[in-house]
Amino acid sequence: MDDYQQFYHAAVKHTELGPEGVYRYYSTQRPVDIGTYPKPPDNQPLSIVNYDDDRRRPVADGRLMAWGELTYAKPLTEKQMEDYELKPAPGNPDRVRPSITARLKDETRGQEPPKEPGQKRNHKNHEER
Repeated sequence: MDDYQQFYHAAVKHTELGPEGVYRYYSTQRPVDIGTYPKPPDNQPLSIVNYDDDRRRPVADGRLMAWGELTYAKPLTEKQMEDYELKPAPGNPDRVRPSITARLKDETRGQEPPKEPGQKRNHKNHEER
């Protein structure tokens, strides 16, 4: 960010963060440059970072390859992400999912408990028919 600011003589714009924090988006198709990211009037980027090594780098725990990243105070819309080919970071406040343990626990609620091995079946097998 400092290199970008020095090179382009850009000032840091301090804005109030959205109610849930910072939203990070990865540029997976090209380095971030003029016209390659959304600039909604009410949600200007807080930071723009191009990775230094002139190639894509693994991000999001190795799930994505990206040229750079942007952060916003508010989430981008699905259309904005699609139009600019940006991928949201998995840890964004609007994308945080419950752990697999919590999801499995929720799925098993209300289901019939498994039958014990010695318990009699309710249906007849082919010998009993």
